[in-house]
Amino acid sequence: MTTRTVARNTIFLSLAQGIRILLALALILYIANFYGPVWQGKFSILLAFLNIFQVLASFGMPRLITRNVARDYSQGNHYYWAGLVAQGLTTLAVMILMVIVVGLMPYPQDTKWMLWVAVLALPMFTFYSLAGALLRAVEQMQYLVYAEVISAAAQLGTAILLLSLGGGVIVLALVRVIGIGLAALAVTLAVVHRGLVRRPRWDLSFARTLLQESLDFFGMAGLDALTQRLDILVLSVVAGEAVTGVYDAAFQLIKVILTFILSFTDAVYPAISRLFTHDRKAFRTALYKYLKWGLAALLPVALSLNLLGSFLIGLLYRYEGYQDAVQVLQILAWVVLVYFLYIYLSRALMAGNRTRSAFVLTAVMVVVGGVFLSIGAAFWGATGAAVGLLGMYSVGASLTWWLTRSF
Repeated sequence: MTTRTVARNTIFLSLAQGIRILLALALILYIANFYGPVWQGKFSILLAFLNIFQVLASFGMPRLITRNVARDYSQGNHYYWAGLVAQGLTTLAVMILMVIVVGLMPYPQDTKWMLWVAVLALPMFTFYSLAGALLRAVEQMQYLVYAEVISAAAQLGTAILLLSLGGGVIVLALVRVIGIGLAALAVTLAVVHRGLVRRPRWDLSFARTLLQESLDFFGMAGLDALTQRLDILVLSVVAGEAVTGVYDAAFQLIKVILTFILSFTDAVYPAISRLFTHDRKAFRTALYKYLKWGLAALLPVALSLNLLGSFLIGLLYRYEGYQDAVQVLQILAWVVLVYFLYIYLSRALMAGNRTRSAFVLTAVMVVVGGVFLSIGAAFWGATGAAVGLLGMYSVGASLTWWLTRSF
């Protein structure tokens, strides 16, 4: 039963994320082929900032709620309203922080205005993440498919329309805000429809408890988000927006695979969380089985991306200046393997009540990765950043493997 449930939820989450990524890729290809590497660099910076600050704003609440509600469905309404209070406070603080950080970055003025407009997406993400946490906990992932399709389609259509009418880079931020808002509305309606969210239950004491309990999850989630976009942040500062755009052209092709990996681990997470509580032997068996499945599926993918790098970049990017993306893609192809090991095994640590260990090893990985990326980007540009990213996740995979051997 657990295997069928994981497979079904992986399919739903992969559909949701896959459709979103493919529609987002269509928008990125439109930007790349009509506006060039600089605009693509700006858009990648926008997505990087939102990914990081959305996770910071959520303060680890969604992962905590998913784990705990997966163990007791009846607590969903209580967790939702307490989480809304707690995450609302952290979101407000992070909105102010993002405004300040953007002002300090050495970006052109139009890029800064784009990022300041994007701050408006953070409150909408609060509703999206909390409702999504409940849907993951009760393993009703199909509603995430509907929300992501609505959101991504609206972003693609609106962006192409406004850009073709002469809109500037701020349009990219506006459509992102609209898209997250639509996704939040869709998943909120879903949890209400399923009876997971009912009459408000304001419990300030419990909200305070959630903030305390989510601290380790916050550290882990924040570092996860930072590692996923640390390459863009470092490269954009060290090498500029055009080089960042070239790197992002290659990264977008492995991003689809990384998204499927996240979908798989998100589907496994509630299942192994229950198994750890109720059946330790089944927990260990499931961990090993899903690990083998993942590696067996990803090895041929990595080989294919490495061999077809020149063909794919030439096919998708016709604007002048993307030639260096071929070598970047050939290096990034191998990231999918070590990324899977790191993400999957870190989820295993959290399911096994070892969140603090997962946080510490991720912190080590971020520090090492920051050094790798900075040196690589400074000396070899986009190619060096790709090597740095591979090194960072290799360190993370090695550390998580060592810690999970006790399972």
